[in-house]
Order: sequence, then structure tokens, then C-alpha cells
Amino acid sequence: MRPADLLRLALDNLTRNRTRSLLTLIGIMVGVAALQALLAYGAGLQQNARQEFEALELYNTLRVTPSPTIFGRMGLMPPDPTPDTTDANRPKITLTDSLLREIEQIDGVLAAYPEVVFPAKLKANGRSAPVQAEAVPTVFGQLAAYQPTEGAFFSAATDTSILIAPSMAQRLGVEDASDLIGQTITLETVSLHVQRMMQLGPAIAAGMTTLPLIHHQNRVRVAGLLPEADQPVSGFVRVVLPLDYARQLRKITFFSALDLMLRDGSADGYAAARVQLADTDAYDRVRREVEQTGAFVTSFREQFGQLERLFLIMDLAFGIIGFIALLVATLGIANTMMMNVMERRREIGVMKAVGGDERDLQRLFIAESVTLGLLGGVLGLVLARGITSLIQFGVDVYVQRLGLPQFDLFQAPVWLSLAIVGVAVLVSLLAGLAPARRAARVEPIEALRAA
Repeated sequence: MRPADLLRLALDNLTRNRTRSLLTLIGIMVGVAALQALLAYGAGLQQNARQEFEALELYNTLRVTPSPTIFGRMGLMPPDPTPDTTDANRPKITLTDSLLREIEQIDGVLAAYPEVVFPAKLKANGRSAPVQAEAVPTVFGQLAAYQPTEGAFFSAATDTSILIAPSMAQRLGVEDASDLIGQTITLETVSLHVQRMMQLGPAIAAGMTTLPLIHHQNRVRVAGLLPEADQPVSGFVRVVLPLDYARQLRKITFFSALDLMLRDGSADGYAAARVQLADTDAYDRVRREVEQTGAFVTSFREQFGQLERLFLIMDLAFGIIGFIALLVATLGIANTMMMNVMERRREIGVMKAVGGDERDLQRLFIAESVTLGLLGGVLGLVLARGITSLIQFGVDVYVQRLGLPQFDLFQAPVWLSLAIVGVAVLVSLLAGLAPARRAARVEPIEALRAA
């Protein structure tokens, strides 16, 4: 029997009982749509995280501490590639400016600088917005992530200027972010009130949840707008300012009590420093040379590797959930095909009595099940596209109200869609094998006599 004849007969047979075929088709659509939407969501999260890491140049950043971080001691960070760097008994060093200058002389290093990140508030236009302030050296003007799309980078290390993202301007009630360039606004920082802390020592020891703080109002100029096409989340809270100016500000450098407890610095040096690479290919060599100074090095690149493994586990979980939904639909196909065999025993008997080949009968019923799988798979992709588009629209409206740039929550490459349709066809084919073999084993005389 020719393939065209098989397809025509399969479609004719499926339309005999339209209700049953339609319900089976809907089951396949729901299973395929669930699998497509879940995998596209996982791919979207991974893509957005990767874009943020790349845009912030974190792949080329090393974090240096005087001793192993609490996460490394707990086994939550990947071990260093060289055995000596995992020795917890190694003497603790002091991160000083002279050591950072020594590290900065290593070939392939763009900058080595103390890590200065602190909570603050921006105030302008009668509004305020909590932010995370990040201090960087002036050499960062060479990096694409820090080159303003409008305005200019800092003119000096002590410049009282900041860089913000357009979404930050919208949080402050400024519709056109470029209007804020050159304007002077307030950066509010806080510091601990030492005298009050001494007076309230017993209360703090007894479980007082708030610390006495002094608020400082610092007037800063908006020098430019940061690019945020690939960093929508960080741009919502991030403010960049010159390193030397930031070190002069009175501030606290922890974000919570837990953050304060996890820090391991000393009064004689910095708690942590960062090393920015100028050459990606020099990553391994620079890391080894920094470790030879006695410092402990962790890598944002390795942290993202851990994050990618987490995404892989999440994708597997999503895939299993979606595949279970597809398997349930497969049971519906098997049930439909079995019912078709039982209802069409007389027809099968007639076909075999007039010389019908068993292989043609098997192909006919397999063609019916595959047709259901193919139609269900294609329509399931359409359903998934409609559902994800509706969710994406809701997310776009929400982030627009927050002042965030829009980002794609779902990523569905063509190969993924084709693979899902292929899986739907494959499981449909497997579901039709048993009914097809049963139809081929029907004896013509018994079928005609039973009819």
C-alpha cells in the first residue's frame, strides 16, 4: 500500500469517531505544550543568567580573600585546581594596597582593587530607591559593560559622580533617563553610631533587632547611563561610582547580619579584593600567580559553572514533569487504537479475506497513531506558544511598571521544538504497535462470524 493511501485511510478512520479522536488529540496537545513550556522556561532562565554574567564581565573576574570563604570551608564552592590552595592550615595573609599593586603587575591583569560594595539609597525628584553601590577603578572605562550609552565615564578616581541604568532613573520618577545626566542627586549612606551601640550594648546582646545608624546625605552627579540590554535585573538596583570616592564615604559594607558574620577581614587589610582580567586566555595563569602570593582565590566563572549545573538539574526536573504528561497522553492513544481494533473487527476480517496483507494492516494502524502524534505535537507547539506569549505579556507589563527593561522569560530554539514533536511521534508510534499487531492477528473467519 502506498504511503499516500495509508495517510488517506488513516485520516478517514480517525474521523469516524471524531469525539474520541479529538479527546485523544487534546491529550497529546496538553502533554506537548507542557513539555515545551517547561523546557523553554528553563532555557530562558539560563540564557538570562548567562547574559548577566557576560555583560558584567564576571567571567573574567577573580575574588581574592585572606582566608578561605565560609562557603569554601562548608564545601559549597568548587575546590581549587591546585592542591596547595585547598590547604585550610595555610597562614592567613593581609590584603593590603601593596599586595594589590603586586597582583596588578601580573601580565594579563587589568586591575586589582579592594571590593567595595555597599547598600545605599538614591534620592531625586521627591523619590528614593534602595540600591547596591559598586565601586570600580577608572580603568574600567575600557570595559564595554561600564561604557555609558549616554553621558561619560568618570573623569577621575575621586570624581563625585555615579553611573546608573535607565531603569534606575524610571524608579526615581524620571521618564526620560537622559534628562538626569549632569543632574546632582543624593546618595544616602549609613554608618554605625558607635557611641549609641556602646550605650545599647546590653539591649543588643539581649536580642535587639535594629542597630543605631547615622544617615549621610552625599551629593553626587549623574555622569552617564549604563547599558542594560543584557543586564536588566542588575541594572534595576546597581549604581557604579569611582573607587577612591567610595572609599571616602562613611558607610556600612554589609547587607545583613548574616553577611556581616560571613565576612573574614581584619583591621589591617581588606576583607576581599577583586582581580579583573584584561585577557580571557590568561585566566588559568593569572589565577596560579595570584595564589602564589598566599591569597585565596575564588572564581565567578566557577560559581556560574555551579549555577549551570543547578539549571541542568532544573531542566531535567521540568523535562520529567512534561514527559509524564506526554506519557499519559500516550496511554490515551493506545486506548483509542485498541477501541478502533475492537470496533473494526469485521472490516479487518473483510480486508484479510479479500487478500489484505498483515503488514499493510499493521502499517495502517501505526499510521493512525503516528498521525495523532504528529497532529497533536504540532498543535501542542501552537498551544505552548500561545500560553508562553500570554505569560510573557503579563511579565512585560509587570516589569514595565517596575521600570525594568523587558526580557525574554522563555527561550524555545527551533531544534527544541522539532525534538519535542519527534518525541511525540515516537511515543505515539510505540503506543500503536500493540494494537497494530492485534489487528494483524485477527482471523478473517472468526471476525466475520462474530460480526
